[in-house]
Amino acid sequence: MLKKRRKNIGQKIIIGFIALAVIFVFDFWLFSPKEISDSQERGSFNEEGEPVKPAMDLEEIDFLKETAEGSKSEIETEIETVSETEVLPLKAKINQVPFLVQAPLAVWDELYNEACEEAALIMAKYWQSEKKLDKETGNQEILNAVAWQEQNWGGHYDLSTEYIRKLGREYFGLPKIYYTQVREINDLKRELSKGNLVIVPTAGRLLNNPYYTTPGPAYHALVLTGYQEGKFITHDPGTKRGENYIYEQALVFAAIHDWPFSLGESSDLEKDEKAREVLKGEKIMIVIEK
Repeated sequence: MLKKRRKNIGQKIIIGFIALAVIFVFDFWLFSPKEISDSQERGSFNEEGEPVKPAMDLEEIDFLKETAEGSKSEIETEIETVSETEVLPLKAKINQVPFLVQAPLAVWDELYNEACEEAALIMAKYWQSEKKLDKETGNQEILNAVAWQEQNWGGHYDLSTEYIRKLGREYFGLPKIYYTQVREINDLKRELSKGNLVIVPTAGRLLNNPYYTTPGPAYHALVLTGYQEGKFITHDPGTKRGENYIYEQALVFAAIHDWPFSLGESSDLEKDEKAREVLKGEKIMIVIEK
């Protein structure tokens, strides 16, 4: 009986030692430092013991840079597309622009046949100054402008937009006059919708105005005063019927050609030769702000 009890006590002691050994091994494993794997960097936990996002490798960084640049490019393209899609008024009209035919007293001699640029600038001048313009005053203005050109430029010539602007500034005293390229019909409409007067140099025969003496002027200046659906409203100094004369917008745009010569360079050309040469001119407009 005594031996049996001693045997039971021995078994309990052995079991107790085994239990203590298991607890010791488990605690050692649980609280001992762990080896950091290749996919995990040291410092993956902050001071509060919270995990932080591992640092990205170079391939990840390059990928994100490329993605960001692509997104930026898409955004810029979208913005450009939106900015190019402008909404202009359906119609615009600049009021109280006086009209002047380039031969105010109906004398269509050589001087007045070449006076469309002067007539256009005189209309702009009297619009800007808000003064009344009659035929006699307009006629004298043309003669004075031609005399100034003969004295300062050596003659009375067809004028490119550069020289129309110079004449506008230096002789007529227009402070806000400049020229710029015309890439599309909306360029013209945009200025008119702002209330700016526009003068366009044209290959006059392309305008096909029935009131011109056939075949029409080789080179001609028009004043645009407004637009409506598919049409431009103009003051055309080439005919006494030119006040508020309506042209198709596409026709005016096609006819726009700057005079491709400097002062006096084309004086030896015949009219038909001039009509061919002007087609080489750029599409440019003159803008006059009030």
